[in-house]
Amino acid sequence: MRKSIFLTFMLCLRVSAANAQVQSLPSEDSLCREGEDIYFSCPLENGKTISVCAKNNVSPNQGYVRYEYGNKESSFNYPLENMPPGDRFAISDVSEGSIHGLHLKFTRGMYTYVVSSVWPGELYVSKRGNIAFDKECQASRYKSFSNKIFDGIRQVAPSKVDFH
Repeated sequence: MRKSIFLTFMLCLRVSAANAQVQSLPSEDSLCREGEDIYFSCPLENGKTISVCAKNNVSPNQGYVRYEYGNKESSFNYPLENMPPGDRFAISDVSEGSIHGLHLKFTRGMYTYVVSSVWPGELYVSKRGNIAFDKECQASRYKSFSNKIFDGIRQVAPSKVDFH
């Protein structure tokens, strides 16, 4: 009896370790690097990919979070250096009625970037309150935000930029 419990325990550990490893391996739908957590990633209708990647991000002051837009050969990333998200990033729960989702937001200069997990997912960019860029994820490749996002990014109430 003890031997079967031990074997079952060891099998569970191996499966858990394998699943944890899969989470941190890069995929073709992500710009995240090996060893990073994929908070969100999806290919857009324009052929580019958006990814929100993190490592050791257990609070807003630990680890790092990085936004990437582009492809494996060339991408725009924010911030340029890996650093804790602090006040740079925020998430808002924009769920209402039967619509469920989160927005990850950051501001760079005059632009506010919003990564939305409201199906089918999208990226939009606001410049002084006007939408300058808006692309949806390929619906067949949709993935919601990882629950890990709640540990390391500060939560804020929805604001005007969340409703466009």
